[in-house]
Amino acid sequence: MSDLENHRRAAELILEDESLTADLTDDAARILLDWGVARAKGLYREELDSNLSALRRTMKSINREAGKVAPEAQVERVQALLAEIENEQNVEADNGA
Repeated sequence: MSDLENHRRAAELILEDESLTADLTDDAARILLDWGVARAKGLYREELDSNLSALRRTMKSINREAGKVAPEAQVERVQALLAEIENEQNVEADNGA
């Protein structure tokens, strides 16, 4: 399977899984889905299935956490949770370098 086919498959698995955004408003869901699809495109073919499973678990966790706040606050909460993840990964990358 080519990288393009892998990316397409990963994006489809994310976009078709309603459980990843079931608790979110449309705007908050779009932010989370865009982030997830972008992350999925960076996954390596050899580890696609395990990495994609981990990504989807992370997205479900964000969905549950952000779904607890009022609808008008969900976009901000999703963005904050994604920023936390990105910061953690940057720290890990810096420590590993």
